[in-house]
Amino acid sequence: MESTQREVVSVLLEHVLSLGLISQFTYSKAEDLVHSVMDFPELFRYPVCLTEEGCQHECTQDP
Repeated sequence: MESTQREVVSVLLEHVLSLGLISQFTYSKAEDLVHSVMDFPELFRYPVCLTEEGCQHECTQDP
């Protein structure tokens, strides 16, 4: 799963670079960081809860 996350972030960074929103230097440093990070934050681990009743690590569905 983590390699997929790294690949998604890399593709997003490459697209941002192609749009000219970041410099080549910033892109290179961000890519280095993506490949050196040991663990991704919870943002990439758990789906978004859509209701207040949803607990911290799971989604809820309407009955």
